[in-house]
Amino acid sequence: MSASPVATRTLAVRFVASLARELRGRMLLALAGALAVALAEGAGLVLLVPLLGTMGLTVSEGPTTGLAHAVERAFGWFGLQPTLPTVLAVFVTVSLTHATLVRANSLIAPRLEQQFITSLRQQLYAALIGARWSFLAQQKSSDLVHAVTVDIERVSMATYQLFALASASVITVAYLAVALRLSVPMTLAATLGGVIVLWAMRGRTQASERLADVYVQASREVMGAAAESMTGLKVLKALGDDGRHVSGFGALSRRFSDTYVAMLRSLADSKWRLDLGAAVLVTIVLLVAVGVFELRGAGLLLLLFIFARVVPRLAGVQQTAQLLATGLPSFGSVMSLIDRCEQEAERLDTDPASGPALTGDIRLDDVSFRYTETAPITLDRVTLDIPAGRTTAIVGASGAGKSTLADLVMGLLTPVSGVVSVGGRPLDDHATAGWRRSVGYVAQDGFLLHDTIRNNLRWARPTATEADMWEALELAAARTFVEAHPDRLDAVVGDRGIRLSGGERQRLALARALIVRPSVLILDEATSALDAMNEAAILAAIGGLKGRLTILLITHRIAATRHADLVYVLEGGRLVERGPWAELAARPAGKFRSLVDAQRIEAAPIGK
Repeated sequence: MSASPVATRTLAVRFVASLARELRGRMLLALAGALAVALAEGAGLVLLVPLLGTMGLTVSEGPTTGLAHAVERAFGWFGLQPTLPTVLAVFVTVSLTHATLVRANSLIAPRLEQQFITSLRQQLYAALIGARWSFLAQQKSSDLVHAVTVDIERVSMATYQLFALASASVITVAYLAVALRLSVPMTLAATLGGVIVLWAMRGRTQASERLADVYVQASREVMGAAAESMTGLKVLKALGDDGRHVSGFGALSRRFSDTYVAMLRSLADSKWRLDLGAAVLVTIVLLVAVGVFELRGAGLLLLLFIFARVVPRLAGVQQTAQLLATGLPSFGSVMSLIDRCEQEAERLDTDPASGPALTGDIRLDDVSFRYTETAPITLDRVTLDIPAGRTTAIVGASGAGKSTLADLVMGLLTPVSGVVSVGGRPLDDHATAGWRRSVGYVAQDGFLLHDTIRNNLRWARPTATEADMWEALELAAARTFVEAHPDRLDAVVGDRGIRLSGGERQRLALARALIVRPSVLILDEATSALDAMNEAAILAAIGGLKGRLTILLITHRIAATRHADLVYVLEGGRLVERGPWAELAARPAGKFRSLVDAQRIEAAPIGK
């Protein structure tokens, strides 16, 4: 649904205010440039008076009298006579000056536009990065990417149109100023006619705003569908129903294209109507000038020349304003997202010295959590300890709240009640930023950049040396396959690590977590998508870290928890069992034992 005229005006005011706040005095530079162009153009207009005089037309009588005398005085100041060669020489000089100013001004606006857009994009990105995870987890990732890319580019276009509108308005005022010196009644009458034409076109601008709203939404849908399809491309092809998906995407693409064409049609219709209105207005001006005001000779020619230039400029101002209006919905989307992110911002102490060192247990004390006030509770009054320097496993079926518990431990989520503490210190806003720097995290999907192994490791720790990288790869049992690759650390892993096997991806993700030298390592279903051999390799690597750091293993695969010192069982967001693996497996009626039996795992304790 399109915004109301009041909302659109409010958005336009906020847009201009944001631009002025970012550019400050530099906006005056752009206006000064536009004013200089207008003055040069006005000077060129005024020089038409002596030029007409040299052609034998009377310029010292009627509406051109004042301008003719002013030009004579100006020439006299420089000791010149308004002869044809002199006037032409001055005219060429003024035209050259005008062209130079236009060129300089055409470079000022893009620089200021890009400065504003760069700042806005950084503001949006910072707001997204700084928002609470509980908020970000509810957003569609393609919508966020659309805002940072497509919406920002449309705001860039709107910014350019705003500068163009300001420049055109200043130049139009210069023309009108010269016209007023020729004939006040004619200028006022023509200006009124122009205002009427623009007022009659207001509906077209509102139509463009409505189409822009639809266009932005259609653009989001296309990007969302494309992002989801590319992410699940392998599954999509495996389904073998390519035609249906192509057809569905085609329908979205056609809607997007139809909306774009409709926007162009609206602009073309506006231009056609404005051109027609301009022709009618110039015709009326001519009839009134000759029939009512009895203008003749040089005055009539000059006035017609001015109005022939002003009326199209008024039309250009309207069309520029219409293009500006089509970019405002994207600005509104960007600012709305920034506002929502800032409302959901984490208020963290980012002092590098802040944050607790892991000198004791991690403790959840009567912790409850839900994502929104109306959402079902995810964790319900959970109390548990994660001993320092030991391996703790959290198990349970899907939806039990395991990953939410891991997010709470990392400080990504804040409990709605209860306290998460480290070494007796609550994990509050003063401690969280520093605490996260001491946590290594490996997720189920093993996300990797489409880049080299070296840069994937440096993504976590930019200052890491090559020796640090090989050490982390060794700890993660990844060194062998990296050394075997011809490009070693400079091997490109492909989009999301597609050039690696699942086990290699996870081992590289583990190495990236370890290169930050964490005090705590959290593995959230890190082996759940692997086959038995790769899972064994990852678990062996994790086992080699035992005693070096605190390990929190989140999994529904019971076999992966055999070497854990302590196991907690979650069910429906509640903690239902705790204890060593062998003890829990030996309880015939226990929840853990039911998971062991369901996964057909030997319940007898393994040898140490």
